[in-house]
Amino acid sequence: MDSAAFDNFANLTAKGLDSIAQFGPAGSIALAVCLGVLFYRFYPNFNHAGKRDQLISAILSFFLALSIVVPRLMKLPNVSFDSYPNYVGGVPQWHKPIFWMVASVQLLTIGFILAVIICWLMHKAANFVEYRNTDDASNSIPPTNLSIWERGVRFFDGKPKHMTVATLAMVLCWVPMLIIQGPAIIGVDSMVQLVQFRTGHVWDPMTMAELPGYAGQDHHPFFDTYIYGLFDELGLWLGQEILGFRILIALQSTVAAFAIVVSLVWIKKRTNLPDSCICVCWCLAAILPAFPMYMSIVLKDSTWVSIFLLWMVAFFEAIYRCNNNHAVGWKLALCLVVLGLFSGLTKKLGIYVTTVSLLLAIIVIRKQFAAFLISMIVPAALVIGFVPVAVLPALDIAPGGSQEAISVPIQQLSRVAILHQDELTRSDREAIDKVLDINHLKPYWQADSADYAKHYGYRLNASSSDRKNFILTWIRLFFRYPKDYIAAVPYLINPFIYGDTYYYSGPVRCGWWEAGGSQILNEYPECGLSYTQEKIALPLKNALNKVPPFSFLGSEALYTVWLPMGALGLTISSRRYMNLCYLIPTVVSWFSLLLLPSHQARYTLSFLFAFALTLAIPFAKVLTKECKVSRSA
Repeated sequence: MDSAAFDNFANLTAKGLDSIAQFGPAGSIALAVCLGVLFYRFYPNFNHAGKRDQLISAILSFFLALSIVVPRLMKLPNVSFDSYPNYVGGVPQWHKPIFWMVASVQLLTIGFILAVIICWLMHKAANFVEYRNTDDASNSIPPTNLSIWERGVRFFDGKPKHMTVATLAMVLCWVPMLIIQGPAIIGVDSMVQLVQFRTGHVWDPMTMAELPGYAGQDHHPFFDTYIYGLFDELGLWLGQEILGFRILIALQSTVAAFAIVVSLVWIKKRTNLPDSCICVCWCLAAILPAFPMYMSIVLKDSTWVSIFLLWMVAFFEAIYRCNNNHAVGWKLALCLVVLGLFSGLTKKLGIYVTTVSLLLAIIVIRKQFAAFLISMIVPAALVIGFVPVAVLPALDIAPGGSQEAISVPIQQLSRVAILHQDELTRSDREAIDKVLDINHLKPYWQADSADYAKHYGYRLNASSSDRKNFILTWIRLFFRYPKDYIAAVPYLINPFIYGDTYYYSGPVRCGWWEAGGSQILNEYPECGLSYTQEKIALPLKNALNKVPPFSFLGSEALYTVWLPMGALGLTISSRRYMNLCYLIPTVVSWFSLLLLPSHQARYTLSFLFAFALTLAIPFAKVLTKECKVSRSA
């Protein structure tokens, strides 16, 4: 809806009706009928629900409704219509009462519909959260008498043969999309790694500082650099460079499919989630194009997400054993250590998510202290301590830029310094000037990313003491300029509202042509699309973003907000509070998103790939004792 609709009541009725008319006469009545039927079908459950469940659903629906309404109230100039429908035009009329009236009506309407649906889900979920025998009842039923769901779920019984079939079947479903996206997609970040590995030309891609004498830089994880570089060399050895990346994508896809199957095996064994839901989860992962789209990319996030998903399964198993008074065991602790280590080596933020999650588990659960402590300390000590001190110098790899850890403070303080320089004290200006060149970055500052402030403003000679004073100044000035701090990082809200999707496509290779990128896959033009990418992948991506239900199923906010919040609500509704511990990695991942320099859907891939685990949290089995307490409460 255009923002001019909020100028006066006449514009609201005219332009508001225009926005409704865009659905067409048939589309409008179809939408109204569908909503009416849903409301009529689900309202009895809301009406008969207890006050507690109504309150939970009301609170939950309010936050879910915000994720829908907020994008309609914001100015989104950088959103392309081809990438996702942009509902807003012009500047939001925040100062108009009618603007807030319309926003309130939208919020209340959507929130009430969602509250009714949530109460219905609570009613349905109550049938499955009760404790049941861990023995699989379907094992005693003759195969000929099993339903289609009972037959399908047998592939998730943990047997190697069944897991192999389920994994290969998923990869087979992904093959068409991998071909369409092919032969590969190598973005700017990965091109830096490949250029440095192949040519020996090393520089910091953020500050553009040359790093002579080094064999590489850890701006992007050096472990990923070696992986991509070795597959590049494999392709050259085989006589066709692109073949090495095709092999990498095939292996990457297989590992990802295996990780998803492992998560479904855990769900089958450790939760009361219905067999039909488990099979539907497998079908969704196999059919939804978002999964193979990201597996077709040579990118650290795509490499990391499978490892992190396996770590989450191990973490969930540890929580399950603690909740049921079972020992964690050295084998599971070893899995947490190894997977946590590789998670940190393939993505730097991964080690912080795993470490903080285990620390919170120690504090909240207060069981199996030694196992959790070892699982937390060993990977963190190796990745944060041993690798920078011993491994990187031994390999002649320069450390990553120190500015990366303070991206958000740089973005916020640079805005404050630009807008309020005359109001700052001399000591504040000195603390900022020792880290940032405000005069140089001022023309380039942008609100949609902190990379511009880092690239054009960060001083390479800033010491650790300077950065410490910078952070202290950042904390202190927050209480003077909270509005500017929030306005400086509007992109931080993007993962939590409906806007971006996980559908992605791109060129075969793109970036750093003059820096040595011309030597990588030189048979493909710079930022040029392959035939299938141009003729099929990009049009398909645009179609998926606009056509329901794919536009909804591929939405980032569905996995970052709706599923976790739904799991939270259902768990509280069923009074199985110990199951809230399973949400620890999700909550930590939420906070980690607030440290990023910009927003891209790939930063939240873990939410997409762990969707089944999140969905199953309210249904995790617990001791009979707790269930008796729940029923008597």
